[in-house]
Amino acid sequence: MRSFFFLLSLILLISQQIFSQENEELKNYFRSPLDIPLILSGTFAELRPNHFHAGIDIKTQGASGHKVYAVADGYVYRIKISATGYGKALYIKHPNGYSSVYAHLSKYNDQLEKIIKKEQYSKKSFEVEIFPKEGEIQFKKGDFIAFSGNTGGSFGPHLHFELRNSKTEYPQNGLHFGFDIKDDIKPIIKAVKLFEKSYKSGLYHSIKENVKGSNGNYYLEEPLYADTTFSLAISTYDLLNGANNKNGIYQIKLITDSNLIFSFKMDEFGFHESKYINSHQDFAEKTFSKEKFHKCFIDPYNKLSIYDSIVDNGFINFKNKNEIDVLFMVSDSYNNTSTLNFKVKRMTKTSIEEKDTTFSKIFVFGAYQTFKNELVEIKTNSKSFYDLVYFKYENLNDTLKNCFSSTHRIHHKSTPIHSFVKLKINVNQIDSAIMEKLCIARVEDNKFYYSGGEYKNGQINTKIYSFGDYTVTADTLAPDIRGLNIFSGKTMTSKSLKMIIKDDFSGIKSYNGKIDGKWVLMEYDKKNNRLTHYFEESLEKGKHEFELEVIDNKQNINTYKAIFYY
Repeated sequence: MRSFFFLLSLILLISQQIFSQENEELKNYFRSPLDIPLILSGTFAELRPNHFHAGIDIKTQGASGHKVYAVADGYVYRIKISATGYGKALYIKHPNGYSSVYAHLSKYNDQLEKIIKKEQYSKKSFEVEIFPKEGEIQFKKGDFIAFSGNTGGSFGPHLHFELRNSKTEYPQNGLHFGFDIKDDIKPIIKAVKLFEKSYKSGLYHSIKENVKGSNGNYYLEEPLYADTTFSLAISTYDLLNGANNKNGIYQIKLITDSNLIFSFKMDEFGFHESKYINSHQDFAEKTFSKEKFHKCFIDPYNKLSIYDSIVDNGFINFKNKNEIDVLFMVSDSYNNTSTLNFKVKRMTKTSIEEKDTTFSKIFVFGAYQTFKNELVEIKTNSKSFYDLVYFKYENLNDTLKNCFSSTHRIHHKSTPIHSFVKLKINVNQIDSAIMEKLCIARVEDNKFYYSGGEYKNGQINTKIYSFGDYTVTADTLAPDIRGLNIFSGKTMTSKSLKMIIKDDFSGIKSYNGKIDGKWVLMEYDKKNNRLTHYFEESLEKGKHEFELEVIDNKQNINTYKAIFYY
């Protein structure tokens, strides 16, 4: 028996040494993607709108144009250019089983620029996606690959950098790979929430309390109270040296009476599960106060893989006790840890709430269901919800200006939709000339937000991704086009031609620029409504005609023409 335990201990020791050695080798494998100090504005798995942040955001000293380098030997397996999202992005696969991603770039190196421009002119599209063959485009560790920028969905110059598992494409926590990033600051804990299931059908009753303390030690001055079963959520963030950005947390543990009942940590996740963030966080609190709380309990249809220790889905019951000691442990990726201590005491309710019977239908998670009346039809799918939804519908009996139906209150915006819900709204008799311009709009604070939709047999149907107030309207206005540095008769002295294109409702669907009747590449910066054409070396001196056609999502067209001299 002794020899068995000795052998087992030896095996465990050897395994730990091998793991430690592999971990150290991995930390030394990659170099920095930039040659400036690594100060972060965003960390891995931060809570973002509808997704977890998949990489780290590296500050570039407030400017675009810093050289970006390959972090290790490898070959390019994907290049993608988009007006949104990652903007100009580059993907490199490395021999050690990991891939690196560089996003929001302003420009690629000359080799890549030639390949990309050829594809763009071939497809007659600024937005392209290229998948080079394995080994076709290779880089060595430290090779210059691109310049940092602010393209796509970026709202300030920075480099979004990711490491992914090459087999699964799952993004990895980049802070675990040995990059020279300083962090000796403990996470900040702001508040805690206690939830109890209300007697009212389908509702949670919650109490929010701001915490006291600092420098890693936090507490509540008074206990929280609950009746029988309760659950908890915590508002917390991390800080790194050299920046004031509120960054994401690596790990949260919830311990009650010395028992670990809930834990998650952010080592990796799959893009297919990222939208479950709307179940992981307190969606209602985020909707109304913008404050971000990590829920430390699991909804029935939350499919996230980040949870590594769960008891009773995080729901806590007093059982035979009248008091429970609660300890939260919050850690960042560099093992800086903060704690929050408090008690939850039992307090039996003295009155019973009346049940809410005003709901129209109960939607269950994981099923296809329909709510229908003479005005609307709502169809859910098996991935629409995370929990039971006690669905409410109300016809507000108003017809807003330029609308073709009353406003329909489709449940509450504080309830998240995971995938989508199909919505059909009946419309009044209308002129056939306007049918193709009809669409559904979400109404909030007297503003209309385009939600798509097509007219068929007296109904407009679309997919909606959030609950709220919806109506039927029409988009009959063509996009706006304005020259920034061009007008008819202009002699162009700059190396580029710049335009503003804008559509205030349904949005830009497509655009095409031509010089002397030939298609030309125009880079689209959607967030700034800007198009830019960089003149080709082959453009001859003299008189030229520029033409730009812009189409919105309801097929409204505007055209701009100008004669210029070059």
